[in-house]
Amino acid sequence: MNKFRRFAAILCGLVFLISGLLKLLDPVGTGLIVSAYYQFFGLKFLEGTSQAAGVALALLESLLGTALVTGVFRKLTGILSGILTLLFTGVTLALLVKNPEMDCGCFGEAVHLSHLQSFLKNLVLLALLAVAFLPMKNLGDAKKKGKLAFWVAVAGLAVAAVYNQRHLPTVDFTDFAPGNELLTSLDNDYEEFDDKVRVHVYKRGDQEGFFTENRLPDSTWAFVRIDTLDRNGIRFEEKTPSLSFKDDMGGYQDELAVLGKVLILSVPAHEKMDPEAWDALVTLKDDAEKSGINPLLLVTEGTPVETAVPALLQPYAYFSDYKTLITLNRSNGGATYLDNGMIIRKWHLRDLPDFEGLDKLAGTDPVDATVATVTRSRLRAQGFLLYLLAVLIIL
Repeated sequence: MNKFRRFAAILCGLVFLISGLLKLLDPVGTGLIVSAYYQFFGLKFLEGTSQAAGVALALLESLLGTALVTGVFRKLTGILSGILTLLFTGVTLALLVKNPEMDCGCFGEAVHLSHLQSFLKNLVLLALLAVAFLPMKNLGDAKKKGKLAFWVAVAGLAVAAVYNQRHLPTVDFTDFAPGNELLTSLDNDYEEFDDKVRVHVYKRGDQEGFFTENRLPDSTWAFVRIDTLDRNGIRFEEKTPSLSFKDDMGGYQDELAVLGKVLILSVPAHEKMDPEAWDALVTLKDDAEKSGINPLLLVTEGTPVETAVPALLQPYAYFSDYKTLITLNRSNGGATYLDNGMIIRKWHLRDLPDFEGLDKLAGTDPVDATVATVTRSRLRAQGFLLYLLAVLIIL
């Protein structure tokens, strides 16, 4: 019976750990999730605390998950996990009843659940916690190696939290992840087909979608078959993201992002940029032009360009909305390199490339550059996950 209770606790712990870790790896995205909840519950006055609150919650989930798996502080962990899950259950019930157009954010940007799925997930967690901790007696205590595993894992989580606060997320789960291709008005793939269309059929969960050869889905979709179907009535899945921005006259200039080699400098919050940060973007703009790359500066709509942006960057300035810019690049003052609409690589303001690095990237085949970027990101993430698994399982 004790082994069964421990098994239930470990299952809950893994859910808590994965949920917290995915949010911890993307603190800006987690802040956006918390901000959406503030708006839903009429707490807009707390808007300035959204990212800090999101990181604190992610850390709490991660720590509780680690404690559940390793079996330390069992009574305290059981109480806190129960309270947190009851709170989540109440929140997801409110979402289920009101049905707002927002995601629960249970697993950050990585996994999107419906309101019903989120609510049912929390009910299952409550049931597992009840099995693991009720009645709260004879819970036992962790072995010495379990306590060691807990503190070693906590050290790793602390490093991950600090790193992802100061750099871009280790893994990019947004629509603007490297390897994705932008959708603009220049994209006329569908018009090239006759009445009979050759389509790739993919499936994700219970959803089945049709895709053209030039517009295939990401890895969350599983290939099913290739069909030739009547064009009329087919609903193609638009999996490529759209990056919309305007000039100072209000005209859309989306096409500029897909014409040749482009470096987008994005500044969603100009008031948080200091002179050194602007100087770094000016230098990067100059280096991009020397490398044959077209620089663009995207700022939030309403930004007073004449007074807020350095004169050397003003001719390159265009306007977009805040959420689009912070989704494109999580860093305020970050850079995103594209080649003919394909997103190749991103940089945080702290990690902007020098001229040699940018020039080398401009001369690299875009597919090779994208593969290198994605591979490097996945290796970092997998290395950290292997570290955690080794600590929690081996120790």
